[in-house]
Amino acid sequence: MFELVYFSVARPNLTQKEILDILVYSRKWNYEHDVTGLLIYNKVEFLQLIEGDETTIRELFEKIKKDVRHQNLILLAADSKKERVFANWNMAYQNVEIDEGKSDSFNNSIKAFSDLVEKPTLAVDLFWTMAKHLAR
Repeated sequence: MFELVYFSVARPNLTQKEILDILVYSRKWNYEHDVTGLLIYNKVEFLQLIEGDETTIRELFEKIKKDVRHQNLILLAADSKKERVFANWNMAYQNVEIDEGKSDSFNNSIKAFSDLVEKPTLAVDLFWTMAKHLAR
């Protein structure tokens, strides 16, 4: 099992339709290739953890790096691990900039969850540390 975490900046004026396109395509592709993970987006930045077979994840990351919907991609962590953390999530997604009335509550929940969730690997720990940052 292999995991990878990256951070990137969304292309200016990225639309909700483009985000939906990413999710629809990724969920299907990930299911077909036994990839799981979580994507967080805050209208400015992306943070993603993906996990699966090492060759599959590395090839997927090469595709992700070429995606024009984001820029300034930074690989934060990549390493082997014993088991999946997001085993039931082909592509869980959360937009931390949701409805104005709900965003403070949601951001506080992300911050609290990031402090409480188990972090069995450095990559998972880094992911939740960055998620907390995105929920600023």
